[in-house]
Amino acid sequence: MSAPTYTYMVHDLMSNAPLGELPLTGVRYGKRLNVSSGAQGQFVVEPRQAARRMVANPYDLTMPARRCLYIYRDEVPQWGGIIWTRRYDSSNGTVQIGCGDWWSYFDHRKVLPVLAPPIAVNYEVAELEVAYPGSTDLNAIARGLVALAQTHTGGDLGVLGDGTLSSDPAARTYRGYELVDVGEALRQLAGVIDGPDMMFDVDKTLDANGRPVRRFRQGTPRLGQAGSAWVWEYGSNLSGYVWPSDGSRYASRVLATGEGTAYGTPIAVAEDTSRYALGYPLMERESGFSTVSDTAVLQSHADAEQAASRLPVVLPQIEVRGDMSPMVGEWGMGDDAQIQIEDDFFPAGVDTLMRIVGADITPPDGSNAERVVLTMSPLLDDVA
Repeated sequence: MSAPTYTYMVHDLMSNAPLGELPLTGVRYGKRLNVSSGAQGQFVVEPRQAARRMVANPYDLTMPARRCLYIYRDEVPQWGGIIWTRRYDSSNGTVQIGCGDWWSYFDHRKVLPVLAPPIAVNYEVAELEVAYPGSTDLNAIARGLVALAQTHTGGDLGVLGDGTLSSDPAARTYRGYELVDVGEALRQLAGVIDGPDMMFDVDKTLDANGRPVRRFRQGTPRLGQAGSAWVWEYGSNLSGYVWPSDGSRYASRVLATGEGTAYGTPIAVAEDTSRYALGYPLMERESGFSTVSDTAVLQSHADAEQAASRLPVVLPQIEVRGDMSPMVGEWGMGDDAQIQIEDDFFPAGVDTLMRIVGADITPPDGSNAERVVLTMSPLLDDVA
């Protein structure tokens, strides 16, 4: 099977109009659930006197915070995001760019109602609030935050949502004096126990103008395939793996702090005392949720943190073959994968279900084949 063909297109960030192609090398891009992902690459600036320059104006084409990059694999959009950093080195004529997906934009936005200038230097902004009543679905809250951010003048990136529901109603109030980042608010919504999956992505098909569609995807509450799990077998389409176990993330007791100060700070406690009879010590973790005032919601945060911390945790990384099924573009974030391993480290073998929560993809470059490393959902380290 021939190597896939990658194309790297730059568009204007606000209008989404295509501006030109970049001859990138050393590219690496990623996808993530519930957090931002990134991409990076470099190219060599051609001499101005060259007869045909692929990049006529490299300075303008790579302007940070004004341009965005789309990555195509065999003409199918795979990734899109904003160019945030650029580094030109005159000694070798190389430009390096660093990008973040659309989530990274909302990390630069605050949860605020639309502001009507001029804004006086007083308590006006501090007294504002964005509130969702207790009957509001978590997905609707998240979509509302994204939509509100795009309602502000200059804030519309054309990111489209959907109509999915998480079946988890909740109340949220974001007060002006807190100046909460939209991106952080989304992460906290996804972080409640059984919270919905979220990610910013691009559609596989283009719009009527032939341009990629920017998308905010949400789970119901999970993202992932509807059918059977993908299968990767070590020694076949699974070429390697890393098994990083971390006992420092273990906690038998979790304390979650909510909205308040000093003696008025609500604190939820979740503890699994069964750990002690198994030889594990009491260990504690504290997490802050400054926007949460509802005690039930705060307790759900504590319960979720403790459930995920009751044993040493492993975040498996598996390297899969890009030229064997399932290939890039077939699997997606949130999909289930049946991982089968038998080697010197796991002599008894592992045959367990995992979930894809991240991917780092290195396109083919010269003699190097496409490299695909998947990060799986954190597991409690007791699979073998």
